[in-house]
Amino acid sequence: LATRRTLRPLAANGGAIEIGADVVADMYPGSGRVSISVGADAAFDAPGLVERLAIYPFGCTEQVVSSAFPLLVLDRIAPGWAPREGTSDDALRRAIERVLARQGSNGSFGLWSVGGDDLWLDAYVTDFLTRARDRGVAVPRVALDMALDRLRNKLAENREIEDGQGQGEAYALYVLAKAGRPVIGDLRYLADVKLGSLGSPLARGHLGAGRAAMGDRSR
Repeated sequence: LATRRTLRPLAANGGAIEIGADVVADMYPGSGRVSISVGADAAFDAPGLVERLAIYPFGCTEQVVSSAFPLLVLDRIAPGWAPREGTSDDALRRAIERVLARQGSNGSFGLWSVGGDDLWLDAYVTDFLTRARDRGVAVPRVALDMALDRLRNKLAENREIEDGQGQGEAYALYVLAKAGRPVIGDLRYLADVKLGSLGSPLARGHLGAGRAAMGDRSR
């Protein structure tokens, strides 16, 4: 896989740039693909990033979800981009089928097959599934309820959080709060007692977002 990236300024007042077949002339016929981004944030190359995630050659559960997540907001971050096979909704449905095939009877998700015990991964997959459902993509309710129950049960087991840890717990609480589950007490406990010892700034962000989702915006 070869990726080339070229930045060109577009002159004001009707300036134009012509892009022809010569940009892929030295590639095997039919194997090249060109994407164009125009705008102040074109250097970020959102379409290119989405494309590279889509063709990533491996497929553990984390990678499947990471490849599918951008498709939920594709119309905003990469207008006009489409998967190589089918539509964005088709790709989302395939991703949902793959991760649900790895869901155990306790609601957890394994990396490659059924059987897992990683709270952060469970939260990541459940976050994706809830967002896909909210976007209108079909997600089996029983499977989603099992995933949410798994997060709640694991939080009940993990009562003691060591310094420098808590990323999975904070993420799980955020996902549960966003899904409307009653976790405000747990959110307040972590924020009041463990905020300074959580293992990452993102974990603190999840606590804030979770409390906002529960209506606790003042704190």
